Amino acid sequence: MEQKYEEEIQMLEQEIEMLEAEQEETLRSIFIEHGDRLQRELKSVCEERGGAQKHTLSKLITEVRELEKDLRRQTEINGIALNECFVKTLHKSERKLVQQLRLAGHCSVLLFQVEFAVTEIQEDDALLRRVTELNIVVDGVEFKDFSAFVVEDTKDLLLFFRTLRTFSERCEERRQTFQHFQVTSNRSKG
Repeated sequence: MEQKYEEEIQMLEQEIEMLEAEQEETLRSIFIEHGDRLQRELKSVCEERGGAQKHTLSKLITEVRELEKDLRRQTEINGIALNECFVKTLHKSERKLVQQLRLAGHCSVLLFQVEFAVTEIQEDDALLRRVTELNIVVDGVEFKDFSAFVVEDTKDLLLFFRTLRTFSERCEERRQTFQHFQVTSNRSKG
């Protein structure tokens, strides 16, 4: 009987950890969606309270601006812009963390959505990460087989993003080539 209670207590503790992690992820999602408005509200609250909190707020605002600047620079470098990031913790324990992630964005004119799970396992001094359950959706009928062709079997996200960028560049080159020949064809007719 006592063992049953201990097992139930352990299950409840795990459920509490999962709910706390889910709450943390929900707060992160809210900040991503409503960050600007929250910044303004936080600033007005801190202005009311004064001194030391103003310093903390300005430090946070500076940090957010730096992160936004880094994100813009990364977008310029790799040509991939993320519009949505959703993270949900599925399991959290002392040694193991499993999160479900969904990223949506575009690379040039190609819209994409990537859903995957990341499993992190702490073993001694090493942290092992593995991507599982990879699902890729690329917008457009002509690109329907792109995700299957690329990486769903290997579950290699870096390969996906590299291939997406290269593929997007080739699509743009193709579009420009067709446009060039269309203009040339129209000149010869006229």
